[in-house]
Amino acid sequence: MIKIKIIVILIAFVILNIPLKAQNMGDFREIIPLPSKDTLVINRGLGDWWFGLNVGYNGNFYFGKLKMPLTEHVLDTLVPFPDSLISFPSGAGSGYIGGIFAEWNPKGSDWGVSLSLQLMDFRRGSAETEPDADTTKLVYEAITDFNYISVSPSARYNFSIPGMYAMGGLDFDYCISSNLINKLKFVNTGNIDQEKKNLMTNTKIRIGLHLGIGYEFLVADINHKYRLLFSPYIMLNGGTNVMSDFNSARNQVFAKLGLFIKLGPDEVTKDTLAFNPDYKPPPEAYATSRREVGPFFGGFDEELLAFEAKPVERSQVSEEVAEKSTIDVVEKVNITTETPRRITIRAGQRKTYFFPSSASTSLTGDTKEYLDNVADFLKANPSSTVRIVGHSDDQGTFSQNQKRSEDRANQVVQYLVSKGISKGRLFPRGDGARVPVGDNRNEEGRKRNRRVEIMIVQ
Repeated sequence: MIKIKIIVILIAFVILNIPLKAQNMGDFREIIPLPSKDTLVINRGLGDWWFGLNVGYNGNFYFGKLKMPLTEHVLDTLVPFPDSLISFPSGAGSGYIGGIFAEWNPKGSDWGVSLSLQLMDFRRGSAETEPDADTTKLVYEAITDFNYISVSPSARYNFSIPGMYAMGGLDFDYCISSNLINKLKFVNTGNIDQEKKNLMTNTKIRIGLHLGIGYEFLVADINHKYRLLFSPYIMLNGGTNVMSDFNSARNQVFAKLGLFIKLGPDEVTKDTLAFNPDYKPPPEAYATSRREVGPFFGGFDEELLAFEAKPVERSQVSEEVAEKSTIDVVEKVNITTETPRRITIRAGQRKTYFFPSSASTSLTGDTKEYLDNVADFLKANPSSTVRIVGHSDDQGTFSQNQKRSEDRANQVVQYLVSKGISKGRLFPRGDGARVPVGDNRNEEGRKRNRRVEIMIVQ
């Protein structure tokens, strides 16, 4: 019982400390200046292979016909009918598991596979008859202890919610030990219990199914080479009979509350950014804003924010004006300067662009103009990255909307790559129609939902 309590406390502690929002579990970046003045960029992401431990708690429920002899087949003067069979009702119990596992979960794939080996799979159960109506309150109790070695191949499906997944597969159980006890309990001058070992034999090999759901999150980055993940899960198991002697047909279903402790090597890519001695950073600019009533552009309901940007010398920009230049401008309307338009790009800045129809995925001229400035900024700031999230309205099937959102994000990636930006610095994702910002029941809302969001990260 102490082992079970420790396992339950450990799993409960992990579950209560699950992050309340999705984590970025896979992206780490190291920037290393080289003596040649070039910059080495090391990108580390989640690998495909994971290995670790599986521990958990079992809640068992036994059902089906169970007939057990009262005692061994010898004369026992304490029991009036030594070879009689007692029928027991359904029962319950608990247990614990401990073992190892390996998992293959390709990055970016919806599916993965795993193989668990439970070196210790203990399951206890008990069932009692109804008390006799006489004054002794005679009760028979059957106690069943089984210890299995279990092999469980599983398939895994990754949901769109980061870290959330479902799993299902087969269980192959081999019983390595068992302890079956009959207990006679009655009331005399006090409560009296008599235990007798039962000679029934259990089913040695059992085949079952399991189905569960889990959530994994990052715990530690180890030595810049490995990741440690925790993955609490809940699982239901069922299978063939556990006992069949004396015309019994005893079966078992149980629920597992468990924890995978997963360790895996990183997937590492390297990129060298060449030093450009002739590069000149873009001039600083200041922005002025005003409120205007006009057509809708994403991010504002009835008003839009217009601005005009004027190149100035760096020394002419005060801290106050420079601070104002970092505002999140969703769409430019009136550009009054005659000089070529250039947008100030800063880390933490987010930009949203929209698409004219549900099926369109091509970038507009305004989007490309903004990305030209992003490309210049990234070349001048080799430690910066870009997060790109594509979205769709709900005009189509789930798979169509998912593909459109991914295509919109990938269009941004392809354009920046064509401008000389390393693909390792760009992190696209498609969220389909799952994150609407407008009402899909009307065209105005759908326009707001078919969009791509671009975020500069330092």
